[in-house]
Amino acid sequence: MAANADPIVFELIRRFNHPRDTVWQAWSQAGQLQRWWGPAGCTIEVVLFEFRPGGFFHYGMTFDQAPTMWGRFNYREIAGPGRLVWLNSFANARGGIARAPFADSCPLEIQNTVTFTEQAGVTTVTLQAQPFGELPAERQYFDDLQPSLEQGYGGTFDRLANHLTSR
Repeated sequence: MAANADPIVFELIRRFNHPRDTVWQAWSQAGQLQRWWGPAGCTIEVVLFEFRPGGFFHYGMTFDQAPTMWGRFNYREIAGPGRLVWLNSFANARGGIARAPFADSCPLEIQNTVTFTEQAGVTTVTLQAQPFGELPAERQYFDDLQPSLEQGYGGTFDRLANHLTSR
């Protein structure tokens, strides 16, 4: 099944005062990704990290006093240090795709495309996300979720900025 050809996607653009290679490493190394991926207040446990096309990043995400939520990336394209494409989904503890714990109409998979460009030591990271193989109700849910996506991805990118500065 092909990705949705609908041109409406969620997009977030951030600039980081770090060279592209430094920002790329934060996305391509398990130890670094573990320190910043996810919303504020969560801890990431890396279960599997296969940074190659067709590989997986399977992780557990925990918040204080809450059960672990599982997630996974299925890497589709890695053209470092300029482009990264993966399917993101909730998962079970063994890495299989699972429904979001908060909504049955949330798309099972979201295709994320991230590009990295550098000018004068400043790296621009552009993330585009859209449902992959979704049903009409899942597409509507995704479209309605745009403000929440801004908060979630925005908070994650804030964590990336803090991580890059603290290195």
